[in-house]
Order: sequence, then structure tokens, then C-alpha cells
Amino acid sequence: CNKMKRCTFIFAILFLFLLQSALNSGNVYLVIGSDTAIWDGMSVNRFNNFYNIDLYANPMRNAYRVMDPQFRAGLKDSHGNPLKMTWWMMAGNIFRYATNRNVPIPNIMTLYLMKKYHGQQVLQNGDELSLHYHTFIWSDYNENGIFYWNQAEKFLDCFDDFNYTLAQFLLEEQIFPVSFRSGWHYMDNDWQHYLDDYILPYSLHNDYPAKHIDTEEPIDNNYDWSLAPSAFVPFRPSKENYQLPSPNGKGWNVRSAHFFRVLRDDLIDTVFAAAQNGQDQVACFWGHLPEKNFITNIEKIDSVLHNRLERYPNVHFYYCTAIEAMQRWRQANDTIPPQIEVKELSYGDKLYFEIHSDETIFQKVPFVAVKDVYEDYRVLDCQPIAKNTWQTTTPVKRDQLAKVGIAVCDTLGNQTLKLLRYLPEDIFLDNQDENFSILQGDWSITNDGVPWNRDALQLILQEQDSVAVQWQYQVKTSTYYNLFVQWPKLPHPAKLFEYILFINNIPQDTIAFIDGIVPNEWQFLKTLFLGKGDQLTVELLAKGKGQAGCSVAADVLKISALVRDRELRVSPKTLNFGEVSWSDTVKMELTLKNFGRQQLQVTAIRPGSSNLFVSPRPPFSIAPMSEQKVAIFLFSEQMGLFEDTLHIESNDPKNPGISVPIFAQIQNYFEIIDNEDSCHYAEFGDWHYSNAQAYGATSRYAFLNRSPLAYARFFTQLKKSGIYELYEIVPKTKNATNRALYELSIDHFVLDSIWLDQNEGSGNWVSLGRLFLPANVSIEVRVVDTGKSTSGDVLRADAFKFLLIREITDLDDWFYKTNAMDYHLWQNYPNPFNGTTVIQFRLLKNEQVRLAIYNMLGKRVKILVNKKLPQGEYRYFWDGTNEQNQKVSSGVYYYQLESPHFKKIKKMVLLR
Repeated sequence: CNKMKRCTFIFAILFLFLLQSALNSGNVYLVIGSDTAIWDGMSVNRFNNFYNIDLYANPMRNAYRVMDPQFRAGLKDSHGNPLKMTWWMMAGNIFRYATNRNVPIPNIMTLYLMKKYHGQQVLQNGDELSLHYHTFIWSDYNENGIFYWNQAEKFLDCFDDFNYTLAQFLLEEQIFPVSFRSGWHYMDNDWQHYLDDYILPYSLHNDYPAKHIDTEEPIDNNYDWSLAPSAFVPFRPSKENYQLPSPNGKGWNVRSAHFFRVLRDDLIDTVFAAAQNGQDQVACFWGHLPEKNFITNIEKIDSVLHNRLERYPNVHFYYCTAIEAMQRWRQANDTIPPQIEVKELSYGDKLYFEIHSDETIFQKVPFVAVKDVYEDYRVLDCQPIAKNTWQTTTPVKRDQLAKVGIAVCDTLGNQTLKLLRYLPEDIFLDNQDENFSILQGDWSITNDGVPWNRDALQLILQEQDSVAVQWQYQVKTSTYYNLFVQWPKLPHPAKLFEYILFINNIPQDTIAFIDGIVPNEWQFLKTLFLGKGDQLTVELLAKGKGQAGCSVAADVLKISALVRDRELRVSPKTLNFGEVSWSDTVKMELTLKNFGRQQLQVTAIRPGSSNLFVSPRPPFSIAPMSEQKVAIFLFSEQMGLFEDTLHIESNDPKNPGISVPIFAQIQNYFEIIDNEDSCHYAEFGDWHYSNAQAYGATSRYAFLNRSPLAYARFFTQLKKSGIYELYEIVPKTKNATNRALYELSIDHFVLDSIWLDQNEGSGNWVSLGRLFLPANVSIEVRVVDTGKSTSGDVLRADAFKFLLIREITDLDDWFYKTNAMDYHLWQNYPNPFNGTTVIQFRLLKNEQVRLAIYNMLGKRVKILVNKKLPQGEYRYFWDGTNEQNQKVSSGVYYYQLESPHFKKIKKMVLLR
């Protein structure tokens, strides 16, 4: 009986211990998220990139897979709730200047595409959409004349672009971040202060203990979290140091880790062990959506989580969005967002806004952004005028206003967004929309040529064809509208076609095209005033007569109320001539576009120096919705970095003065031969254009070991004699040959042969060595598939660069000065040599000459010349063979020039 009592007592104590342990255990609030960019098309060495939208639009890619309800249903937390995700959508700078015309606004394309193709699933799954921002800046920090999208040295360098991006998120997609992840985990005190004071409460980019410094351009991945807390417990960043916790901090930060670190370091066990000891945890585990193992890593993490539940049975984990995780961790009961009121305050044509909240908000002042008819985005300053009441201090003009957005969130992260529309949103009518219809013709779907969305309609005309399609739209707001259309790129596009515009079935105008349309660009049709309830019809008509075999396309109609009187847009916004050869005159083009409905006058284009001149010279006018090409010529007369600014003046009412920075790196004389240069490039074999590029618009490739074996020729004549560094470049590659043969010829005689693995250093200029090259003589580099590659699929050809290191004249060779009236035997070049070397000499009389090669034992190897020659300079080649044309071994050799009046011996080295 006593034994029974003792057992009962022990079990009771054990039960109470386990109960107490369970009651004291913490919870794990887990944020599974993604830093979500488009990598396909991104290049940090191009100012303007074009991005492939397949990541979101293709059902076989990760976005569709991770949004699949069946996939989510298989991943559940401790309480059986399926996976929720937080999507930090990348935008800003490198996306802002993209050339994509298959999305409304390139800068925020990732968010637009996520909402367009997966918006319903985001809502259904309870996911969170937010912002991911990289502090890219187009710059040349080392001042070598080569610009990249470098990581900025500090946040304030990107301050304006950050606000611009926030404004576009808010105004165009009605998304404003409450949680945030910075690109590269980068943070500095200025950025943290701005987030805390004006933007959002929750950051999830503490990357303890990582610290990294990169100083080699292109610069990226600079960050420092070495002093940050190691625990997966949110902390308030100090105002003095964003890494350190402070009780006086305002916002919150959370430790995060990439999926591979989570799995490699078993951070899940770290989190669960801390929770077991009674401390609630918030952990952010993330991956990049384009990563091939993105889906499998999520599945692995879910499996490890459930495995740890068995090891720590008293711990519960919850799949949360970032905001939800922080609110749960803070044990917030308030989930009601602030209620705000917005009033317009008019003073003449100036407009201000008064904003009132029914509760205290996290930000010092509401975030207020505006968009005007010029498609400019601005953040308006605010000041408090009463408790929870603010007024904007920056005036806006009502007649130029398109929309206004206000974002506030309370101290717990409950958010309210308000949008005031002054003009209708842009309308995009696609060939898949119900407002589109085929009137005549046997049209088919095409996915080629980067159409709007994922496809367009295409038709190949027959001689007797008359084909037509139409778009229809019922107008909801009375105002002026601009009409645009866009075509994809087509094989053999038709030149002659027309668009007929109708209002309520009454013809208004016919816009005839006689020279085709630029693909993947918005083509302006007409500005029309449309009343509420009007039926707009736009009809495309094309005929086959004289155009048999040509293609026509029907894709998208854009209807925009952003109509302005005159607007000058200049592209590119920066002119970077790149590397320019000294004493050359080079040309680039500026495109000046008038996006207004009235004629625009360009009154002046003023360069800052006499090294620049323009053609045509102002004044000149640009018709409505038209453009003018302006050639900018640069004459380079000083070595080093050249900087200037071009000032353009016009009667644009908003921006009458536009400045265009100009850069160039003036180098010693050089020549670049590109595969696009048909006068200096030729091919043999079956070659193809590559989507990849390193120099110029294109590159070329040929499959290895095809019959006949392929080669490409790059040939030129240099203007100066001297020592040159020879470089080659091919696109960044992994599948190129590991044994490409590069043959250098002078006067059609092979001087040297170099074997190269084209994958090593690809994407950058790779040196092939230094050698003497004469002026005004045929120089050729041949890239050859010899059939001897042991790996790789293709031979690549892109560009070659001859950079003059030291000029050599008759009076100044690279060893010593000599009298032009003397006999002379120059040192061979190159020396030492591998394949072929050049021996040059000068005679003052017509006489018998012998030039012979000897080995170290004095035995003659080969006679290169033995005959009578006139007075003058001569150049002979020795290819390292004897009289029987057999290759001789490596070693020291001598060459002797002998005539009745001159005798000279020099030494050279052959290296096999």
C-alpha cells in the first residue's frame, strides 16, 4: 500500500512537472517568405534591362507551383492551418529603367505580375504582399569610365528612388509595406530612422552574424549584422546603431535566414529549443522565388518542423504572415485599422489635403503620394495641425492631378489605405478580353515577340485578304483620352494597314500606317474627347494586296486619360560613351519625344564644353506624340574620365529645362571589332544569334564538332604601330568550348595561336597577351572550332579589343632609339614566342641579303631569305620549323642578318 502511494506521488509530481513545462513553453511564429525578383534579363552592366515575365506567367514555373492549393494544403502548422507566405516584391532603380512594354509600369512589374496572375490565390491563401528594395545606383565609383548598377554607398543616395517606388506601390497597386526586407540585408542608420519615423513598424532582415564588404565593381552584398542579437526574438533597433536593441527604439526587427542556412545549420532546432525554455520566437525563413530548389526547400523545412514537434512536444508553431507573426508575438488584441478622413483644401489652383485619424498612428505623419498627368510620382510633406490631424505642405495643381494615395498604420501594424482618383485609370484591352473581337480573317495565337500578357493574334496575309479586328470600350468618365496600340515582333511584318476610330459607331478618324510599326513600343493613334457613356470602337484593317506573305498582329489597345499639352521626354537619361579612343570623334543619339497634344519647341541644347556638338541644332519643333533624334558628337582630346552635362531647353510647361549627364573614359588608342560589324567580321559554318550578350547588341555561337567545323574572322587595320594588349569577350557562359583556338595573323601569315577555355572569365574582357602590331597592315583574329574540345556545346564569338599600350615609330622602338639612316635589325616580336615570331630589318642599299636561324650549337636551322633585295624595311616570319618544315624544340635560337655592308646577330627564345 505504501509502495502504491509512493508511485502515485511520483507520477503526480511528474505530471505537475510536465504540465508546468507545457504551460511555460513558448510558441514559434514562423514567417516563410520570398525576396521576389525577376532574374531572367537582369544585368548590372546594362542601364536598361528587359525582363522575362515567365516566372509569374508560365504555369510550369515556381509562382504557379507555390500558389497551388494542393501544395499549400500539404504544409500545415501545429494547429492544422496551411502555409501562409509573405511576398517581398522587388522594385526600384534597376527595374525602374527597364525596357519592358508588356507591363503597365516596369518599375513595379513584379507586384503587378503577382497580382495579375496570382492575386486570387494570394487572397485565398491569406498571403501578405510587401516591398523588397535593393539600393542599386547607376554609378562608377572607381572612376574608370565603366558604369554598373552598384550597391549604393549609403541609403540616402537612393532616397528619392525609394520614395518614388513606395508611391508607385501605393498609387498603382494599392500596396504599402508594413513589413519590409531590404536587399542584400543592407541597412544603415539613416534608412532605419526613415523606416521608423515615416514608413513601417516591422523589418525582417537581421542577418546575424553576417558581415561582408565588397569594393570591386559591380559592387553588391555589403552588410553588417555582426553586433545584432542572435536570438529569434524581435528587438527595437537603437537610434544610434540599427544593429543594437534599445528600449527607446520605435520599430522592430527580426532575425532572418535563407532556406539553405536554415537547413544547413538546423536553425529550426535552435528556435524550438528556445521556445521549449519559455521564450516565444519569431523567425523569418526565406528564399528567392526564381531558385530551382525553392519549392523543395519549403517542403524540407516543413518536414523538419514536424520532426521537431516530436522532439519538443510542448512547443507549437504557427505559419504566419510577417504582420500576423509580430502581432501574435506582441499579444495584440487590436486588429482594427485606423479610420481616416481626408479633406481637400483649395487656394486658387493650388490644392492641399487635410488628414485626420481616429487613433494614434505609427508614422510621424501619414505617407501621402500623388501622381500627375505627366506620370510623375511625388511624396508630399505633411505637418501636424492638431491631435491625429495633419496637412500637406506641398501644393499640387488640380488640373494636373491624376490621383492621390494616403497610407497609415497604427502602432501594431493595422493599416489603412485611401485612394482619391481625379482621372480614370489606364485601360488595357487585350486580345483575350471580352471587349475584343475578330471581324475578318483566320487569326492564330502567337507567343513569340514579347506580346502583351502572354500571347497575341497573328495572321499571314494572302494577296486577296482583307482582315479586321476591333476593340470596344464604354466610357465611364468624360475627359480627353490618348489611344495607343502595341504589336509584338513579327517575321516579315506588314507595312500598310490602318486603324479606324469610331464614337457611337460614327467614324472619327483613320490613322494609316505606310511604313509599319515599331514592335513592343506604344504607338500613339489619336487624342479624343470622350463623354460618359460613349461607345469607343477601334478597328484594325489590313489588306493583302501587295503584301502577300507579310504578317499583321492584334494585341493590346491602351486608353489613357493622362493627356498633357506638351511634355518633353529625353532618352536615355544619361549618355555614357564608355571607352573612347583618344583623338577619335564618336557619336551617340538622344531621342527627344513630345508626349503632349500640342507642338513642342526645343529652343536650345547647350553642351558644357567645346568637346561636344549636336546635330540638328535648335531651334526646332516636335509634333504632338512624335520624336526627334539628335546626334551628340564627342571629340576626345584629353586622356582619362570625361564628364559634361547637356542642357536642353523647351516650352514644356512642367520641365522647361532638362539636364543629361555625359560620361566617357578616354583611353589610349584602341580598336574594337564586334560581330555586328559586317565590314570587319565574317563567318564560316553554321552560326546563330545568341540571346546572351557581353558587348554590343548580340553575340554569335556555333555548335561544336559540326561538319564543316565553324570559325569566325575578326579583321581590321590599325592606325598606329606599337605594343598592343589583345582582349576577347564572350557572354557569361557555362556551356562554351574549353579549347577554342584563337589564331592571330598579320598580312595573312599566322603569327600566334592561343588555346582558351571560353567559360573562364566569360562576361568580361579576357587578355590574350601583348604583342607588337604594325599599322596599316591586315590584322586578323580567327576563332576556330578545331574539333578537339573535351567539354562544352558551343563555340562563341562576340568582340575583340586591341588596346595600344605603347606606340612604336621608326625613330623610337621599344628597346632603343636608332638612326633612320642606318642598317638595322630589330629584336623579334613577340619574344619569347609560342607559335610564330616576326623578324624585321632595314637595308640602305640594293644588295644580296641572307637571314638565317641557328641553334645554340651554331647549327643552321633554317634560311628565311637569301636573295637580292631593294633598299627598304622588311618583315619576315619564323614559325619555329626547320628546312623540312618540322617543328623544332623549345630553347634559345639566334637569327643572323648578313649583307656586304652589314652583319648582326640577335637572340630569341622559343617556348612550346
